[in-house]
Amino acid sequence: MRIFTSRKLAYVVALALTGGLVGCGSDGKDGADGAPGTPGTPGTPGDSWKPTPVTKSTITNLKVINYTLGEGKISYEFEITDENGSPINNLNQVEGKVAALTEKGFINNRTEADINGVADNVHIGGSVTQATTGAVLTQIDDGHYQFEAPMKGVTPATEGIVLLSVGPQRNAPSPVAAARVVVNKPEGQFSTATEACYACHVDYSTSPRQHHEYVAKGVDGEITFVEGCLVCHGSVSRAAKNAEGFSVGGYATNTLSKIGHINHQDFTKDFSVMNCSTCHVEAPKNINIAGPGCFDCHNTGGVPGVITPNAGADLRIPHESKSGLTERQAIRAKYKLELSTPVKVTDISTKADHIAEDWSSSGTNRPKPATVPAEAGWCTTLKVTDTEGNIFSIKDNFNYSDVFDAKKPIVYAGAYLHAYENDSVVGRPGNRTNYFYGYNADGTKNICHSDTDTSAVNAHYAYSARVTFSTAGWMEYDGNKRYQSNGKLRADGYDGSMGVSFTAYSDVVNPTSGEKVSAFERRVVVSDNSCTTCHNDATAFHKNGAFDEGGRSCVACHDNGMARTSAALGAGFGPMVHSWHWGNGANVGEIAADGTQAKTANGASAIAGSTSCVACHETVVDLDKVPNQYILEPGSKMTSPISANCFACHTSAAAQAHMGSNGGEISIPSVADWFKQPTAEACAVCHAEGKSSGIEKHHKFTR
Repeated sequence: MRIFTSRKLAYVVALALTGGLVGCGSDGKDGADGAPGTPGTPGTPGDSWKPTPVTKSTITNLKVINYTLGEGKISYEFEITDENGSPINNLNQVEGKVAALTEKGFINNRTEADINGVADNVHIGGSVTQATTGAVLTQIDDGHYQFEAPMKGVTPATEGIVLLSVGPQRNAPSPVAAARVVVNKPEGQFSTATEACYACHVDYSTSPRQHHEYVAKGVDGEITFVEGCLVCHGSVSRAAKNAEGFSVGGYATNTLSKIGHINHQDFTKDFSVMNCSTCHVEAPKNINIAGPGCFDCHNTGGVPGVITPNAGADLRIPHESKSGLTERQAIRAKYKLELSTPVKVTDISTKADHIAEDWSSSGTNRPKPATVPAEAGWCTTLKVTDTEGNIFSIKDNFNYSDVFDAKKPIVYAGAYLHAYENDSVVGRPGNRTNYFYGYNADGTKNICHSDTDTSAVNAHYAYSARVTFSTAGWMEYDGNKRYQSNGKLRADGYDGSMGVSFTAYSDVVNPTSGEKVSAFERRVVVSDNSCTTCHNDATAFHKNGAFDEGGRSCVACHDNGMARTSAALGAGFGPMVHSWHWGNGANVGEIAADGTQAKTANGASAIAGSTSCVACHETVVDLDKVPNQYILEPGSKMTSPISANCFACHTSAAAQAHMGSNGGEISIPSVADWFKQPTAEACAVCHAEGKSSGIEKHHKFTR
């Protein structure tokens, strides 16, 4: 490599131009000179101040002035400055890449060593650095450079993605921080977009995964994630060879389409790669089954064929239909579940004539009665209607078997009696399995809880209900062995996994008078599609809880009062979500190949928790509005709410000590009517938005 510094030449040219202007005549008397400025700082008007150049940076700003593709060569002119806008001198690491647009898509072919005396005979696009033979990096002025290098695979007519990067290459040390800019990209040639990837990844540059430092920007500073990836992970794999053994593919073995189609298939529960619309916001460009993209799954062997333009054909539709996604989406769009206000009755046998199939004596020690007893209790009515308002009979469409039956799609229709206080579910007075039910003439379903099987809670009452429709492929249990948070092995997997579930909550009533107190309300800090962006297959999760509406159905079990998991694993709904994605809950995995517990429960490790809050939260969480109410845990313990959420991810002893010193309480003994006791945590004083250590200063709530 040769590095030229031509600043002296620039000064000579400037001097010659100045001399040439002498003798042009006078255009008026000059004004007084300005006071000289201190080197590196602005002077007064009239001073020709320039910022002091530097030789290292924490952040590098790369501005490409122009680039030129020649016959077998490439040239860039660019400027670089540091985080303070100071020009960077003595740059010694630069790289240029071109992924040429071909009939098979984008290809950036590597220069390979001779094979059996035959020179590399494939040149498509290319990659060059300052170390490339014949490359010249010239510093024209402070922070101003020209980079020229031979690139056999380009001509002046080459179309494709052109990229320039400065700073460290392949983890080589460099005093200059890395910067990558996509200088050119052909329009209308991409099957997905940065926005589609960032719906889940949010900001891959902060990801703990491979190549996060290679995220590129466009000439206007916008993120160009897809184009930046395609420069290396193009349309044809490096593994594709010609007769002599040279690669006819791109820079990397994994194409970007393979990363999307194959590597994402098992990245998290209830994600379907067949939901093509998740990534392909518009119809894919290629419809050749042996061509790039399709080749990943429909592998015909050998080298992929050419791209056949879609010409209006949308391959997303047959893929989504074949996987059952279209059917599930249609079911979700067609039906809704309603739940009546709970009523206090003196004789539940007037409302119910069936006894729950999974009746258990646990908790009440009452054996299963032979008939519904004439006892007082609480009842509610479940009603499913279609888009036209017609009732869809639960009775006539209920399937009691474990085998899918298209003629009887409903496989679950149940309800829980909850205790409700301060817009939170704080317990379950009604026994989960010891209940009674009956059908009305119109096909709606009554569910009742006898006072005998109800444990009174000093709070208001409300019902939640779920109804699940099965679709082809439905199974009662998914068969995937998984470890639970308590360390036990769930041998038959999650239940109700392939259904489409609907959730409803009733009005809230006074348990003494039976009068309505309010509608069911819950503080919401996530959007309806927060979960379905990644969990995209339109099915239920488990226990017939669904991902739609921001996981609203999950609250029926994972609420403030159900004591589902300890604080370390996320007690309550919000802390549980945090923990199971980024905290200790994420270490509760499935079965590894050797039969042990795998520590890979989900795919959220691809994104950094603190920079990805916006994946679920539309805006910053207002800590001043967090209800001052404990969250119950197993073992008669409780944790204050903000601490529960923070501790779900920040599990160190130091973090816990910090929370404790500011009134946060983690896993302390619970007390009677715990949900009515105010906590002492003062987290919002410092960490509310806009405060000295506001939550938004350490967590990203914007894209």
